[in-house]
Amino acid sequence: MSDEPVAEEPELSTLVGLFDDDHVRSILVATSAEPLSAAELAERCDVSVSAIYRRTNRLVDADLLRERTRPRSDGHHETVYVTALERFELSVRDGDLHWTVERTETDVADELTRLWGKF
Repeated sequence: MSDEPVAEEPELSTLVGLFDDDHVRSILVATSAEPLSAAELAERCDVSVSAIYRRTNRLVDADLLRERTRPRSDGHHETVYVTALERFELSVRDGDLHWTVERTETDVADELTRLWGKF
């Protein structure tokens, strides 16, 4: 048995609210191809960096987006974002509403890099 707390799945209304936002969908699509910084996302999504941060914070809180640390050539590091969502499914059957969220597997090497970047 693990001592790690199990994250609670977001409410359906939270997920639907996120997916209803064009920019959120653009962020998820863009970060599924490659890790991107807030500035890079702002340029790709044609919105302000502050708007990107508002959306990425909500996506990270819902565990649909993950933060990573990317080293830069000048010795500094920057935060980049990677989609954690692999699949979202909503179904109605037998009088019940069901939804599932499938997330990408967490790469141990990426997690170690992320933790190391916090030191």
